[in-house]
Order: sequence, then structure tokens, then C-alpha cells
Amino acid sequence: MSMATGKVESIVTNAASISPATDRALKYHTEETPYTLPTGTDESEWARLNAQHYGIKSYWGSNSAGANWPKSPKKILELGLGTGVWALEVAAQFPGSEVIGVDIIEPNLETKPANFSFHRLNVVTDPWPFESGSFDIVHCRFLAMHLPNFRDLVKKAIDATAPNGILMFEDPALVMRSVDKAVPSPVALFFAIYQGHSEANGVNCRTGPEFLPIIRDSKQFSEIHETIVPAPMGDWTEDEKLNSIGLGLQVGLIEGARFQNPRLYRFGMTKEIVEGMCQELLKKENHLCYDMYFVWARKRKTNL
Repeated sequence: MSMATGKVESIVTNAASISPATDRALKYHTEETPYTLPTGTDESEWARLNAQHYGIKSYWGSNSAGANWPKSPKKILELGLGTGVWALEVAAQFPGSEVIGVDIIEPNLETKPANFSFHRLNVVTDPWPFESGSFDIVHCRFLAMHLPNFRDLVKKAIDATAPNGILMFEDPALVMRSVDKAVPSPVALFFAIYQGHSEANGVNCRTGPEFLPIIRDSKQFSEIHETIVPAPMGDWTEDEKLNSIGLGLQVGLIEGARFQNPRLYRFGMTKEIVEGMCQELLKKENHLCYDMYFVWARKRKTNL
């Protein structure tokens, strides 16, 4: 099985760029890569991604996000490794399994379990390297929403899932709403610009609701489950589990907004719009939330 091993310099700007909202020098992907946030080697992006991970894990109580995993999976694949926290924790949970994490950039990991390996892969442009039906668990979180033609990735993940294996996708429908009032105008303006920029680049940032229909239409799965979590921006609800995921995703959204690639500012974004949105997200009285989709499916033991 061959893997794409393009050099990091070909996908990351060699010189750091100044983040307009923070005046900090950060490294971003090149124009050819749709991901508009700092690379996974940046400390601020590392902290942001981990905050999201632990918020989600706290809500579910485990890394399975409600999926009924096999007791002894042999091979596990994570698409969009990020900081590696999910893959490393799962590798420790299943020491007899082979865990593979793929991403466009290798994270700076101090230690790696013997059963974990990283493979560099641009899921948009590189040849797909995985054999059909080769993984007992395939996991993908916060990746499809940044990709053009994300359906192609879902179909490849379906093919890579082994018979009786588990496929997992986790993404939002990135539309901010309030449970009892109008969305503040700075929030509405920020998301209008962000979504407009995404659409101009062929990216659907509202992928969450799309997973179940694609997986169902493949007719390769015996069961499919979708859980929609109304993630609050902060801890303003009376539900501790919702507050835990809400705090993590609030950090993820605010820090992500502040560290957006400068090219978004060529599309109408300004420092004032970003900070206005962030301040509104911090106000508990706004009762803001967005829907986070967790979809898992079990592949048929044999395809019909």
C-alpha cells in the first residue's frame, strides 16, 4: 500500500502570515488548500482543536460518540488527524489494534504508541491509498466541512470500512441560532461572510445533515444512527452535558474566528466583525447554539 508523501513546504506557507484579527504571525496552508485555519503545527490551533475534542468526549463520556464499537478492532483509521488526541487515546484503549491517522500535516507528537502511525495524505488531491473493507473503525470529525466535493471523501470512507465495521462522521450544520431571540447582527454578518467565502471555494460548511442520506443511499449498512446535539455557546443551559460540549465548541469557534487565514479578509471580513461576533458568543444571555451532527453506521457483514 503506497502513501502520498508530499513535502510540508508544498502545502504550508514558508513564511508566517499575520493574522489580521490578532496581529500574530501564524503559518497557514497555501491557496490550493481550502482549510482556512492555521496548520496543525501551530500552538494556538493545537489548543483550539483539543478544547473541541475534550468537550465532545465529556458530552459522550468516551471517544465512541455513541457508536457501538467492536470489542477488539484490528485496524482503525482517523481521517483528519489534527492534534492526534483522538487517535492516540484510541490507540491506548485498543493496544492490540493498528491505528492510522492521516492528515496533510504531521502533528508534533512527543510520544507515539507502538500501534499508531501517521501517513501524510491530502484527501482532495492525492490518490486514495486504502484497500476496500480494510478498517474496523473509520472516524472523521471537522474535516468534511472544509473540503470541496466532500461527498467523495464520504464515499471513500464507506469503501474503506470493513464488513460489520463502524463508520463515524461528526460535523456541524454551521448555522448559528438563538433559542429565544434574534441572532445578534455581528454574528449574522460574520457567518454570512464566512459561508459566502466557503461557497465561493466550492466548500459546504453545513455538512452535518448530509452524512446520513449519503450513507443510507450507499445501501451498504445494516444500521445508521444520527444524533443532533444543539451545542450551546458556553454553559448557559441547565444540562451539564450540553454545557461541557458547548464550552469546548465555543472555544473552538471563537479562536478559529480570530485565527482565520488572511485570505478571508479579501472577501469582506474585518477585525471588527470578527471581534464583534466573538463578544456576542461570550454573552450567555444571547442563548446561542448550533447543531452538531454525530452519525455512525454499521456496515453489512456481506454486501448484497
